[in-house]
Amino acid sequence: MNGRKLLQTRFEKNTHRRCAQIRVPFYVCRPKSTHIAQILGSILFFLALLLTACQPALLDPPRFATATARSQITPTATAVPLILPAPTATPGGVQNPNSDNSLQQQNDQLTVWINETSPEHQAVMQTMMAEFHMQTGIDVAWQMITPPLLPELVNTAVLSGTLPDIILHPIEYTAGWHERGILNATIVETAAAQIGRDTFDPAALELASNNGTLVALPSEGYKQLWLYRSDWYTDNNLAPPNNYNAMLRGAESLFERRTGELISGLVVPTESNLVNTHRVFEQIALANGCDLIDTQGEIQFLEPACRDALDFYYAIINQYSPPGVQTDISAKNAFLDGRTGLIMTSPSLLTELGANDLAANTGIITAINGDGAEASPTEFSNLTYLGFTKEAEEATAVAFADYWFNNGYSQWLAVNSERKVPLRLGTSDNPTQFIDNWGSTPVANGQSLLELFGPEVVAQLRDGVAAAPRWGVLEGQGVLITELYEKLTLSIVLQEMLSGYFNPAKTIFEAYNRLLDLMPNYQYPISPSPTPLGN
Repeated sequence: MNGRKLLQTRFEKNTHRRCAQIRVPFYVCRPKSTHIAQILGSILFFLALLLTACQPALLDPPRFATATARSQITPTATAVPLILPAPTATPGGVQNPNSDNSLQQQNDQLTVWINETSPEHQAVMQTMMAEFHMQTGIDVAWQMITPPLLPELVNTAVLSGTLPDIILHPIEYTAGWHERGILNATIVETAAAQIGRDTFDPAALELASNNGTLVALPSEGYKQLWLYRSDWYTDNNLAPPNNYNAMLRGAESLFERRTGELISGLVVPTESNLVNTHRVFEQIALANGCDLIDTQGEIQFLEPACRDALDFYYAIINQYSPPGVQTDISAKNAFLDGRTGLIMTSPSLLTELGANDLAANTGIITAINGDGAEASPTEFSNLTYLGFTKEAEEATAVAFADYWFNNGYSQWLAVNSERKVPLRLGTSDNPTQFIDNWGSTPVANGQSLLELFGPEVVAQLRDGVAAAPRWGVLEGQGVLITELYEKLTLSIVLQEMLSGYFNPAKTIFEAYNRLLDLMPNYQYPISPSPTPLGN
């Protein structure tokens, strides 16, 4: 039985059970023999709820709920402030006791935004910026910004003329910000030449290049992980869930409802306001050979490889994931509490596995495979770059970059090192200095990843972190990717599908049309219509 037939059979078998869990409105799932009175009653019931407006967030489509959340600036709660005020991380100008104060020149000023917010990152930034000031005499005002707010704050800063000089940011924003004139490529080229361009990961440089011009400097990255309960899979004679078929069979076998407790097959982020909702699907789609857009700028999302990837995504989540939207936190908690067999997460969870003695019963997967003709094992990485804005003064910015990638680099990489594989591999004198040391820093109970998981896992997490494919970036379509991530376009439409607004056949066209909305000068328009399905 092929993968598509398997999905269809299992979907039909589990439809009634999933409707009972209210994954989608129950009237959508009722058999066609339902009496008209029952249907009308259901419609009137939901109209009554709408009129009372007692739960507007649940009744609005996710795209409206997301827009409302953004307007109120209420992203997923974090344990630290969303924006930390720029501390006085550096003292005033360095005074020379042998010179006249009237001849002292005022120190240069530099503003830096960091897309990290933990207390540990705050502490290391305070240390680093004080050290940088003592070495250069440059005062630094820096802010720590929670990642979900970064693109919105950058766009606001452009309008208000308050851009910082330097922004540490994810790769998905690099090309778009450069095309909009936010990032200054000239400074990047100067900094790269001074630091040593050949000391950076070549694949990471390629991702941040526009027609041969480097537009940001690669700092660090990590691979997206699929963690599974290896002991459960072994006990049930299941293959590791590293492809569509094995993922589906594992989720089906482990899914069970006990008294007052749900053991789910998998948990992944599905909230429309989360970028990781997009990232989960992007890896699943890439694994099946689904390209979002080609080098000519033609959208490929309606191709069979993408349709099949969306069918798989819908079937496995709709049937074997817990009811309701999920987040990174709910996925983590489900795994740590023994309530699911498979999650997608970042390497940050590896430290908690070590602290909770779960490491021995956890399998780690970085590459998954689809089941189509173009499928291949595919990893997905999140990469962070240092960008210099149009407001930056070249000499000051280059001095900061030189410090960041030399004296300060090891300090920075040591904080949450499990998700900071260095993209500057080493120095001119020691070309692999930084990459060789990765995995040896203590991360949990004084133990390193090397001690917790062994050299094979460390190599799996470390090697080729910048070589994993990403939609649109190498195809020269980075501007679209920036728009896609800023607006959370796919995160929204995916949650709409899982919430019952669209079936997969309709969702593929909804996604296509929303991609067109981001491309006003699109050269290959078509007017697709979905194949009618009894949903």
